Amino acid sequence: MEKTLYRTLLNLLRISYTLPFVMASVTGAVFALTVCDEWLMAALIPLDVFFFALFANLSNDYFDHKSGTDATRFDFMTSERKEAIKELYDERVYWDGNIFDKGDVSERTGKIVLAFILALAVLTAIPIITYGGWLVIVLGAIGLFLAYFYTAPPLNLGARGLGELDVGTSFFMMSFFTYYVIRPEWSWQMFLIGLIVGTSVMLMRFVDQMSGYEAHVKGGEKDWCVRLGLERAVGAVSVILLAIHVMHLGLVYFHPVFLILLLTVPMGRKLMQGLRDREDDLRFIRPAPQIVKMVIFSEMLIVISLIVQNALPWTVW
Repeated sequence: MEKTLYRTLLNLLRISYTLPFVMASVTGAVFALTVCDEWLMAALIPLDVFFFALFANLSNDYFDHKSGTDATRFDFMTSERKEAIKELYDERVYWDGNIFDKGDVSERTGKIVLAFILALAVLTAIPIITYGGWLVIVLGAIGLFLAYFYTAPPLNLGARGLGELDVGTSFFMMSFFTYYVIRPEWSWQMFLIGLIVGTSVMLMRFVDQMSGYEAHVKGGEKDWCVRLGLERAVGAVSVILLAIHVMHLGLVYFHPVFLILLLTVPMGRKLMQGLRDREDDLRFIRPAPQIVKMVIFSEMLIVISLIVQNALPWTVW
């Protein structure tokens, strides 16, 4: 019983998707703290984003369950391939299947949990709204809209080819506007950090869609992978990855410590080598956990760089 509950909680948390949410907000909070001392808001906003992430992930699972997308994801695989994937993914961090499809959580319970999480998000948002005013209300409404209708009918943005832009926009907002709500002053550096975070998570979603390509085609979805086809999608991944690295170099203008973001280059190279390995039966599946690790690592490096930038100001430029 305890083991089953533990596994269910892990699937609910979905660290691989929840942590990028939280870290995106943390980048903005840390940058704000370099120019002001609003520690309470810097703690409350990432906490609220955490609840928001849980709501987005669970609602995504619920509507994928209703549409049958996750249930058909593995219908096209042999038993040997399924076992290989099970060994490949770290179930504690990545994904152990849709909790509704597996029967770990009933639809009724899922709705109750969703309502509870949403209530926590709203309660946590009250002091943030008091601090930030109408801007917080507008941003919160946009965020909930993008999270809920990513998979929810009638919009189902993910199936219409707008899912990647939905995700990229959401994460840019979480990064940049966490800063802007705390410190309502324009910052090109924070804007660039927001673009990096948003584009990185958009790429993470793009790569993740490759593993469910056959199911998405069968379900009539029109995400970028389906529209491009897997081979052309690989080329698109390389272009987006290059753009992210160029933006990393752009941050060096503000402080040389951001050169440490080049530590993600070998991870990107490994990702592309895997996608281009035609001899590997799992070449469109293996990169999914790799890109997750790369995105989280990149966000952590940005936070570390911001702390160093604040401690050791650089004025050479």
